[in-house]
Amino acid sequence: MTSPPPRSGHCLLTITDDGFVDGTEMLVFSFLRHNPWFQGRILVLVGGTLGEASKARLRALAPVEFILPGADLDARVVALTQAIPALKRAGPRFASLEAFGLVEFERVVYIDSDAFVTGDLSPLFFGEHLDECPLLASPDGSRYDELLGDADAARASNRERYGATLTGCFNSGMLSIGGECLQRTVRDALVASIDPAFWRGVETVGWTDQLILNRHFAGRMALLDGRWNYMPILEAKIRRAHRLHCFDARIVHMAGRCKPWETPPDDLFEQAPGLAKFYELWRQLRALLPGATETTGDTTRETRGMQTVMRPRTETEPTP
Repeated sequence: MTSPPPRSGHCLLTITDDGFVDGTEMLVFSFLRHNPWFQGRILVLVGGTLGEASKARLRALAPVEFILPGADLDARVVALTQAIPALKRAGPRFASLEAFGLVEFERVVYIDSDAFVTGDLSPLFFGEHLDECPLLASPDGSRYDELLGDADAARASNRERYGATLTGCFNSGMLSIGGECLQRTVRDALVASIDPAFWRGVETVGWTDQLILNRHFAGRMALLDGRWNYMPILEAKIRRAHRLHCFDARIVHMAGRCKPWETPPDDLFEQAPGLAKFYELWRQLRALLPGATETTGDTTRETRGMQTVMRPRTETEPTP
């Protein structure tokens, strides 16, 4: 029997294509800015079309490596989207399952490309607590309902999303993976779940990798608080459940249809006024990117900018 290869080092992993490269650029830039200790590798799964110009933008920030999903995963996604056409545009999201097959690393931290980093992420990579926590994640919306005492809403939501009455569910936008979860057999089992039969009983079909991961790891993961996957669309629930401000966040995950690198709909901030400060935070970080047009020769500009970035000036409410 062949022994598994020795593991070493850490990996930051994300998924992108040409439509998401602005977000990926911000993710890599903000991660390195707030985590100068990081000596691992940055891998980018290509989930669609990614041209050389997009790759060059990312390589200008760091020695980013580009990898492709396995042929078996691609084939299963094609078969699934043929059977369930509503999943066609969501197909690239399944590539996150490849994270579990990166067996050469001690720890893999996967973050969606519509997220950016505003603090130190070392607890996701280092610490004795990780020996007993092969999979770390943060709550999804239904788990926040549970934390806030609405178990009925959580059960109804999970039946619609996951086709099962699960508890303690998590969002797949941030995953810290190590130990027994980093195995090829785990990856292959997850990929095998990309099957139309797995969606029987699922009413809301768009949860893709999150559906598979929650059913596979039900009750076998450790849930962190919302600072590690701070979703503006769930801000009110995060504040009530964890007593966290937006500037407590280490990772801000811009989940939802509208992304900060796109022109927002005219009525977006009227419908969701809490989003405005996150768009402003993203814009301020964007101005700090190397070569950004807003950069000037003023040596104090960056210091002032980062003070504002860490404490968005639109945040005036006290912690509840």
